[in-house]
Amino acid sequence: MTDRRLRHAAARIGRMFFVRRTPAQTVPRDRATVPADLVGGPRIRHDPALDARPSLVVLMPHLAVGRMTGGPNTVFHITERLAARGMSVRYVACFGPLDEDVAPLSRHIEAVTGIASAGGIRFLHRSAPDSELTVGRHDVMLATWWPTAHVADRARAVTGMDEFVYLIQDFEPGFHPWSTKYALAAATYRMAFRAIVNEPTLLEHLSRHGDLVFDVHDPDRAVSFMPAVDRSVFKHRHRSSGARRFVFYARPKHPRNLFDLGLRALSDAVDHGAFDGAEWDFVAIGGETRTLPLPRGRAVRPISRLAYRDYATFLADSDILLSLMLSPHTSYPPLEMATAGGVVITNTFSTKTAADLAAISPAIRGAPPDVDHLSAAIAQAASEVSRRRPEPLPTSLPGSWDESMDAVVPWLEATIASARVRSSS
Repeated sequence: MTDRRLRHAAARIGRMFFVRRTPAQTVPRDRATVPADLVGGPRIRHDPALDARPSLVVLMPHLAVGRMTGGPNTVFHITERLAARGMSVRYVACFGPLDEDVAPLSRHIEAVTGIASAGGIRFLHRSAPDSELTVGRHDVMLATWWPTAHVADRARAVTGMDEFVYLIQDFEPGFHPWSTKYALAAATYRMAFRAIVNEPTLLEHLSRHGDLVFDVHDPDRAVSFMPAVDRSVFKHRHRSSGARRFVFYARPKHPRNLFDLGLRALSDAVDHGAFDGAEWDFVAIGGETRTLPLPRGRAVRPISRLAYRDYATFLADSDILLSLMLSPHTSYPPLEMATAGGVVITNTFSTKTAADLAAISPAIRGAPPDVDHLSAAIAQAASEVSRRRPEPLPTSLPGSWDESMDAVVPWLEATIASARVRSSS
């Protein structure tokens, strides 16, 4: 091939890979971008009776108290604080069950948030294939999971709202292989919304990799927060005797938690003698494992799911936590363990750097997600703890959810009011 033909070929390849996207190439934002049957969820219908008292409609995956974890509980921390300020809030189970008896769910929400429900909590179940969600003209949708963002996007055509609010608690396309689901999750970041983002590292990852149609650093468009860890619940307990405890957050059904990698790194550390010279108890939490053999005749034994305060006491009685997640979000166990006074081994990823993790607490050790680095971090922590049990280290985490939500709740209140004004003009 001649030099001239080589130059033309190189130019064609350059155009293939380095075309700059202009705003004109973005999807129009006045309609839903994905057919409803690809995602599911309820059909949306306007009910004029709901126009008089507009609500914040909180679109949840499910409303089953036995399945509540840190993510749904965080939703309640935000929304119940709005309800306490007089806003009408309705919760909708869009894709999963609503408990037949909602009284335990109401008690759970009050126990988690510390906020007594004024006038009762309104729950709706809309997960059946032919289900219908009725909304008023001034209702604002709050999406809490990527399929619910598709529901919120469809609702805009009925409510007249130009945007919905999106609570983003992880980079959710990463929950799936590169696939239709990945594409559908990523498509939500190109919708018309304003964002509440759980952790600044996730906000920064979205800025770099979310393919967003707005600047997440615009304070009118997005707000981020650090989750709180209740110091009255997760607190250090002085223990000078007995076996050391190593806890593995083992969730083999969730690929992003890197179960196989974590087990191999722990096994490698054990095999190289990292736990020799002291008595150690190896325990798995997460509720999804059997007994896991380790080298040198050791084993990781699983324990059943613990109640909230029992779980906090368990962490306070533990010394090292291995908790991995291939995500720009830390996840809650590392934050809770650091607050309880233990040492945490976790992995770095994208904007979640070792320096960022150490800034939350020096007790959180971030290592690249490979066997050698994680095994070395485990061995280092085991050596320190074998000599002396860990003492609590400073943490920059908010000590209460009131502190964590200090900027979020006023921002959301103002965002909802602004959306209603725009829809009325």
